[in-house]
Amino acid sequence: MRILHVDTERGWRGGEQQLFYLVKGLKKKGFKQAVACRTGDELEKRCREAGVEVIPLKGNQSSDCLRVAAVGKNFDIIHAHSAKAHTISALSKKFNRKPVVYTRRVDYLPKKNPITKLKYRLTDRVVAISEAVREILERELPFLNGKVSVIHSAVDVEEINRGLNLKKVREIKEELGGKPLIGTLAALTEQKDIPNLIGAAETILRELPSAKFVVFGEGKLRKQLEKLIEERRLKGKLILYGFVKDVPNYTKALDLFVLPSRNEGLGSSLLIAMALKIPVVATAVGGTVEAVKDGETGILVPPENPKALSEGILKLIKDRELRERLTENAFSLILKKFSVSAMVDSYVELYREVKGG
Repeated sequence: MRILHVDTERGWRGGEQQLFYLVKGLKKKGFKQAVACRTGDELEKRCREAGVEVIPLKGNQSSDCLRVAAVGKNFDIIHAHSAKAHTISALSKKFNRKPVVYTRRVDYLPKKNPITKLKYRLTDRVVAISEAVREILERELPFLNGKVSVIHSAVDVEEINRGLNLKKVREIKEELGGKPLIGTLAALTEQKDIPNLIGAAETILRELPSAKFVVFGEGKLRKQLEKLIEERRLKGKLILYGFVKDVPNYTKALDLFVLPSRNEGLGSSLLIAMALKIPVVATAVGGTVEAVKDGETGILVPPENPKALSEGILKLIKDRELRERLTENAFSLILKKFSVSAMVDSYVELYREVKGG
């Protein structure tokens, strides 16, 4: 079976990591596949390094649609991994006549315009990365009932721990300082709600002046967030570190991981923290609640509520026994429910159903 994966996003975020996990897993199972993605981006680089065929895209919707329409004829299934990729994959179906699978990774409402409805109608199967995403899709687009499957995002525990360099972890800790060091791995976007973390940091620093906060990630809101940090007099205490490629070592350097999002499909960075046994505090949004069980695998707090977020963080910082219990439970849940092998097997089964249908 030949699978054409399509991803039109810039940069390297959770969706690209999940796609790369899937591609590597399918390669081990003998699947023939290619990844259509933007030239010069991190996804293209990693796919080439892994020996996976790459179909270059330009980032222009019209030309990329024609490209997928042409090369798609050589594949059995076209699998879209982002919203724009979904559009060009669905519209290309008229020309290549191939079934389309789309993985939706976000929990905000789908648009109600004609193009959105058309591309979902043209899609043979939709994959939601959490029950929360599935429920939204089936409620907002009732014609999808029976066409949506849930396949959770995953984390490769063995790969993550194999790549850990404890010397580098210590160096990162020393570079950043902070006792404790509290942080997140997130794009600087509205969705991730870094101002929520900034507000919580203000409160925590009044009680724990030796603490430090860090955000690993980049995005369009950098200047706006820098201004807010300056206004709140948090410069040097809350650091916008920028994009990091070596995610496991930077995550492992944290004493506590925070996901302050307004909405979240699931949150692959959260899964990585849990796999590394870093205690987590997250907002109770979207699919996050399927990984973080309050008081069992982490602490959940209401979204857009800096006071509640600060209280959740302080609760974990002050209770070592609670931290240890939550991290062990979280690690066990990752192995049981969010493994890469389970995710890959689920996609293989889905592909066979789609091709057989």
